[in-house]
Amino acid sequence: MKNQLIHYRWKDIYPVLKALQATVAEPSPFDGYLLEYRNPVTGGPTLPSIQCAIQLLDPAKKTAAHRHTSTTIYHAFSGSGTTFIGGQPFDWKKGDSFVVPLWYPHYHVNRSASEEALLFSMSDAPVLKPLELYREEPVSL
Repeated sequence: MKNQLIHYRWKDIYPVLKALQATVAEPSPFDGYLLEYRNPVTGGPTLPSIQCAIQLLDPAKKTAAHRHTSTTIYHAFSGSGTTFIGGQPFDWKKGDSFVVPLWYPHYHVNRSASEEALLFSMSDAPVLKPLELYREEPVSL
């Protein structure tokens, strides 16, 4: 099978994310409104070893703390916030990137009282899930 190039256009993704926000009564306590990018050929993760997602945090939103066995790289697409990783605050704004190592407790805070924040993420969860090594759990802080 020939490799397929995958192209996700923001003009297509953002309306879907906003529709999710408008129709889902209770967003994820850990991620706010999360939209996973899917491989249009397989229906699975973006790539066999990489999951990509975009999440929307409402103004002044603070997510619940959790941890998982995957490592996640975040890129702040818009807005500003703070992510607490292992109890340490990491302030971010549009254009910043940061990493949450595996099994570190973390949560996000949108610092703006009036603007949404968007975080793009890449995770190695697709490698762990078929091997039954992926775990995720809430954490009390």
